[in-house]
Amino acid sequence: MAAAAAGLATISLVAAGCSFGGTETVTVTAPTTPTTETTAATATAATATATSATTTSAGTTTAATTTATRAENPAVKANKEVQQDLTDLGFYSGPINGVYGPVTTAAVRRFQARAGLPVDGIAGPQTMAAINLALGNDSTDAVDLLQTTLKGLCYYGGKVDGIFGAGTEGALIAFQRAEGLRADGRYGPATASALAAAWPGRPASCSGTTPDNGGNATGDTMTIGSARLSRTFDLSSCEVVGRGIEATGSSLAGYELGFDSPNGPGGTIAVDSSNVTLNGTVRTITISVNGQFRAAGTWQGGGSWTAVGTCSD
Repeated sequence: MAAAAAGLATISLVAAGCSFGGTETVTVTAPTTPTTETTAATATAATATATSATTTSAGTTTAATTTATRAENPAVKANKEVQQDLTDLGFYSGPINGVYGPVTTAAVRRFQARAGLPVDGIAGPQTMAAINLALGNDSTDAVDLLQTTLKGLCYYGGKVDGIFGAGTEGALIAFQRAEGLRADGRYGPATASALAAAWPGRPASCSGTTPDNGGNATGDTMTIGSARLSRTFDLSSCEVVGRGIEATGSSLAGYELGFDSPNGPGGTIAVDSSNVTLNGTVRTITISVNGQFRAAGTWQGGGSWTAVGTCSD
């Protein structure tokens, strides 16, 4: 992770490769106000049970005791990774304590505001993808740990790849429904607390009942955020063409995506489902050196959208 500079820190992603003919940048500028997390950490660590093995040799009995080890709750570790990522980007200066409290929420909100995302303080798919983009990463440890938690609780059967795709979103929705939370597939403070609390009581085995929840076949994703649609798509195809992207994909809820903007700005985007048809224009698009991209535009009939994603092809 790139360390944040003192004062105003700027994360700049430079488009490169594939006949770009120039460079474009996405810039996220950090605030200067220091923050301090005041909420005490209440995470519960899972403890491995110590076992004693007794062996007898030539009338002598020797007790061999395996020392118990404490494994940190992965849901708490996921919160720490979010805090660390925001620290590296210059948006958080509180303790790395795994508590998704008011100060962490405020740091997420500041990042969202600077990145041009909906500002709600919740580290949902689009925000996590934007953090990855700003850091120059293909995936994030925070999402990896979230997937590990959901897998251990028998909600996620896909690959632990650190990418917040439709499979991860679907598993999170299933957990939220089971816990009586708002089932929106977004990783906010209430969901973070519920996951941390549920982890110590996880089953010893899922007995082959873990749902697949859509998986992530290519590892490529696109998350769209707008007043009319907020959804993560697993991309069945994704290709960097010239200075733009061509992609198709689908979401867990049955939305189909078509993104056709091979020459950078000026392309089109379409989302269809049984009750939604949206068509729009791509106004801006920037691609980083590792295939991550950010795009923005408008829908026909009004309203704007933003999208972040990965395209490894």
